[in-house]
Amino acid sequence: MSRPSKSSKVSKRPRPPLRLCALAVISVGLLIAAGAAHAAAAGRPIAWGCGGGFDAGQCSVPNGLSGVTAISAGYFQSLALKDDGTVRSWGCGSNAGQCGVPSGLSGVTAISAALTHNLALKSDGTVVAWGCGAGNDYGQCSVPSGLAGVTAIAAAAAHSLALKSDGTVVAWGCGGGQDYGQCSVPGGLAGVTTIAAGRFHSLALDVRVNQLIAFDPLANKTYGDPDFSVNAAASSGLAVSFAASGSCAVSGARVHLTGVGSCTVTASQPGDRNYNPAPDVSRTFSIARATCRVPNVVGKRAAPAKRTIAMRHCRTGKVRYAYSRKRKKGIVISQSRKPGRVLPAGSKIKLTVSRGRRR
Repeated sequence: MSRPSKSSKVSKRPRPPLRLCALAVISVGLLIAAGAAHAAAAGRPIAWGCGGGFDAGQCSVPNGLSGVTAISAGYFQSLALKDDGTVRSWGCGSNAGQCGVPSGLSGVTAISAALTHNLALKSDGTVVAWGCGAGNDYGQCSVPSGLAGVTAIAAAAAHSLALKSDGTVVAWGCGGGQDYGQCSVPGGLAGVTTIAAGRFHSLALDVRVNQLIAFDPLANKTYGDPDFSVNAAASSGLAVSFAASGSCAVSGARVHLTGVGSCTVTASQPGDRNYNPAPDVSRTFSIARATCRVPNVVGKRAAPAKRTIAMRHCRTGKVRYAYSRKRKKGIVISQSRKPGRVLPAGSKIKLTVSRGRRR
C-alpha cells in the first residue's frame, strides 16, 4: 500500500485540503458518513474513494457484513454498528489502535470515528473510547471518570465530545499542543440537542424555547395590612419564584409589609434544558401610613373592644367605669370617638365600661 506522504499524527497547523476524489452519498439505508478520503452509506455498507495513495483499507468493506444500523468514517478507518449492539471496524493501514474494537464491547447505540480514535455510546449512557496510539494520544481517549447519562457523542482529531441528558456538554482531550479552545465548553451552555466536533472547534445546537411571565399589577397597601399572596405564571408552565425589595419581604409567594413606602416584587423563571430564562417581571406598589378608622365597640366586653381598636390602628385611651342599668358589668357603655371617623394612626379612643347596677 502506498502510504500518505505525511504522518497521520495531528500537526499544529491544518493540512491542506485533500483532493483525492469527488465524494458522493447514496442513501441505501439509514445513515451516511464521510471521512477524509472515502465515503460510506449505511444499511448494507458501501465505501468508495481511497485513491491518490490514501488506501489504508478503509474502503474494503468486510465480506458478509450485514445487519448494520449506523456507520461512521474516520481518517484511516471505517466503523459499523450492528443491530445486536456490537461494532465492526476495518482499515487502519495507518494504525493507532482505532481498529482494535475493545473486547466484549456490546450494548452500543451510537458510534463516532475520528483521526486516530473512535467513540462508542452504550445503552446505559456511558462512553467507551479506543485508539490514540502511535504518538497520537492527546487525552481524547481518556473518558472523564463518572461520565454518564450521555445521549450523543462526537469524535475529532484531538478531542471528544459528549452530550448529556440534561442538555449539557462535556469535552476532553486537546492535550499535546492541540488546544485551540475546542475543549473549553462555554460557561452556562445548556439546552443542547445536537453536537459536532471539528478538528479545531466544536459545535452545539441550542434549541431552547423562549418563555414569558404573566404577573398582574399589585394593589397599593396600607402599613399594617395582613400578609398576602402573589401569583405569576410562566408560559412554559415552569414554577416561578419571587423576590422582594423595599418596605416588604417575601417568603415563597407570601408578602409581608415591613414599613411605609413602596414594595417591589419580582417574578423570575431561570429556564431549564428546554426553555431559556424568562425576562424578570417586577410589580411595585405603595404602602401608605396606617390610619385609625374608629370602630364601634359599644356593647362589647372591654377586652375584645380593646383588640378591635388595635386592629383599626387606634389606641385605647383612658378607661373609666360607671354604673349602668342597661349594661352588664364589663360591657362598654360609651366611647369618645364617633364610629367611622378616620383619624391619624394611634389616635386614642376613651372608653366607659359598665360596673353593673348600683346596689
